[in-house]
Amino acid sequence: MKLETLLEKSIFNGAAVISGHEGLKRDVQSVNMMDAPDIIDFLKENQLLLTTAYSIKNRPEALLELVEKMAKQGCAGLGLKIQRFLKVIPADVIALANELDFPIIELPVEPSLGEVVNESLKLILEERTEELHYALDIHRKFSDIIISGKGLYEVIDRLAKVIQSPVVLMNHRLETIAASKKYGEDFYYEIAYQINEELKVRDITSQEKLLLKIQFPHIKERQMATVFPVQTNVYQKGYLIVFKEIPEETSASVLAIEQAANVTSFELMKIHAVEQNARILKNEFLTDFVEGNYSSEKDIAKRGKFYNLKSNHHYICISSKLDKDEDLYSGLLDISESHMQMYKDSIYEQMEVWLRYYFKNHIIFTKGDLYIILVGTEGFTEDPEQQVMEKIKKVQGEIHENLFISMSFGIGNIAEQLLHVPNSYQESLDALRSGFRSRKKQFVQNCNTKGVTELLRTVAPQKLRDFYVSSLKSLAESDRKDEQDLIETLSVYIEKNCQIADTAKELFVHRNTVIYRIRKCEERLNVDLKKAEDIHKLRTALLIRAII
Repeated sequence: MKLETLLEKSIFNGAAVISGHEGLKRDVQSVNMMDAPDIIDFLKENQLLLTTAYSIKNRPEALLELVEKMAKQGCAGLGLKIQRFLKVIPADVIALANELDFPIIELPVEPSLGEVVNESLKLILEERTEELHYALDIHRKFSDIIISGKGLYEVIDRLAKVIQSPVVLMNHRLETIAASKKYGEDFYYEIAYQINEELKVRDITSQEKLLLKIQFPHIKERQMATVFPVQTNVYQKGYLIVFKEIPEETSASVLAIEQAANVTSFELMKIHAVEQNARILKNEFLTDFVEGNYSSEKDIAKRGKFYNLKSNHHYICISSKLDKDEDLYSGLLDISESHMQMYKDSIYEQMEVWLRYYFKNHIIFTKGDLYIILVGTEGFTEDPEQQVMEKIKKVQGEIHENLFISMSFGIGNIAEQLLHVPNSYQESLDALRSGFRSRKKQFVQNCNTKGVTELLRTVAPQKLRDFYVSSLKSLAESDRKDEQDLIETLSVYIEKNCQIADTAKELFVHRNTVIYRIRKCEERLNVDLKKAEDIHKLRTALLIRAII
């Protein structure tokens, strides 16, 4: 209850506010009566103190300290019976109270302080009871709307009528979910942009409402909007935007908005859970697809149409990863696996927003700690990989600027058919790994073997496999770690133009380890890596390894 409202009640007939009039809008949550010398130690925020000032009757200067401390502690005000012990309130106390906007109320002789306290507490309790009944009633009405299957639009529409203001609901991606009044797309974009700009400078866990000035369509002046967060999990919030300022004293409106936020929170969580399940199925299919587990173009097109995969498009695959996994929990202590997953999901969803802006046709999914992007085009354009690279650099910049994390990207060559997309995926992965092996950070790197790779794709798959196996012999199909190390060392050694020091640096091993492994490769493969012919043969075999 506001102090000014409480003072209007009959129990305060004859009372007079003698200072701090600007503070009469302070909340009063409780009323206390006390005359102890150390009274300040027992007072609470938003508490109204009633006293005869008996403990300071012989030292009125102590009243100055009491007013200062009460104001600092956030107390609602001070009620004094000055006819009994403290005959006059010092002028410096009144001046200080006015300066601090701290109300001092002169109380009449009757009724007694006890009666005033009891009646005040009764009035406060009655108001809270009314608020509780109102909150329960409106919560039930909002819940009934959802239970009856009418959806979030009906909740938003009912809320708009209750508070007599247009209302818009946005999800954590700042996409409009429901609106009580139809506006243009540019208007929704303006709201989302302004909210996003505010969120950049706020704590991610903040529950504070935002006050924004929004430009309405066809209206020159900007109008105030109040944005209330709707929590769905640790990192994600929806937003209720009310197109007027909602002061705290308008408790009925605040209660209605809070109850609408509670109901929409559960509904948004349900929607998010459905999206998560759909994303799991999407990840499973697309992972199988890029790993080459489908042999029929028809099967890929049939299943892929649910994820906007089009058989008449050419695709470029992009693999991306955080430069440092610690970015997932930077500044947080004892973060759980579920919280890390939610943060990964939030990165995915933000990337989806930016990709949608820069690419007309794209598909994004996750594979372990990788974010995989398929960019589609209906026909060949001049140097499509370069065009994709330029746009991906812009996406990379958005991520760094808005999420404060560093990500790197590897770009594969264009795939003419859906069955060739796994090749583009492997190339993007090789480009990404190559960048990380070179200790690069926040890079965008494409596959630089386009010409040879495209030529190799024109050769019959069985002939490619035969050449691959005959060149790499027992190392070709081996899963043993020591033999995999030999293949990796050989690949980097050839990539580094047979420079032992550069190869050792790339692999983070001693140069003697590189020398030993290269000798083993020469023995096992019966080649001489000082001969250009043998080097070219193995380089071709390693290229085939990436596409078969």
